[in-house]
Amino acid sequence: MGKLEETLRLIKEGVSNSKEIARRMDISVEEVEGIIKILESMGYIEKVEFGSPACESCPLKKICPGSCIHFKGEIYQLRKSNEYK
Repeated sequence: MGKLEETLRLIKEGVSNSKEIARRMDISVEEVEGIIKILESMGYIEKVEFGSPACESCPLKKICPGSCIHFKGEIYQLRKSNEYK
């Protein structure tokens, strides 16, 4: 499995930030950020904007204290229109 597919698989499973993806794939955060930019440009994923309707489907919704402005990272999810499996 290539790095793009592995990153998509992890995001689909709910791993939604660059640091955790990098840790699980044993690659640098910078490499993950590059992969994420590619996947975003291809339309496979989108960045979750806090406070937007995307929060309703956020995998962290159950544990989020509702103060997302304190969060310093970025969260990604599969695009709703994408049928990646």
